[in-house]
Amino acid sequence: MSRGYYAQFAIDIDLKVETQPTGQIVGIDLGLKYFIADNKGNVEQSPQFYRKSEKQLNRANRKKSKKYDPKKKKAKQSQSANYHKARDRYARKHLRVSRQRKEYCKRVAHSVIQFNDLVAYVDAFAQRVPLGLSGVPQARLKC
Repeated sequence: MSRGYYAQFAIDIDLKVETQPTGQIVGIDLGLKYFIADNKGNVEQSPQFYRKSEKQLNRANRKKSKKYDPKKKKAKQSQSANYHKARDRYARKHLRVSRQRKEYCKRVAHSVIQFNDLVAYVDAFAQRVPLGLSGVPQARLKC
């Protein structure tokens, strides 16, 4: 569900950005307890967008549930207009959390790319990672 209007403009500008190589190489790892960690010991904590808006989401879900009528469901009738409005409000709150997550990922990725010439990341999916000699999954480093 996309809300709002979007406009896209194509403008022809002769702009040259001169960048000097920084000589920085970084290896990053994405985690569950933290958002991103690099080989230099820097750890970016997860922003917890869902946890911060959980109270609002729960309240919107309760309001939506109060307007739901199971008798109409049984009689194959559509729910009330107020139920549909409450459902849209609830969906918009989830959409906001989703957009916050996407924007945060873009912001972090842009800053990592700006300050480093080479970025390597760990691709560690337990299902596809080969087992080492000790039976422990090995992480593969991709560049």
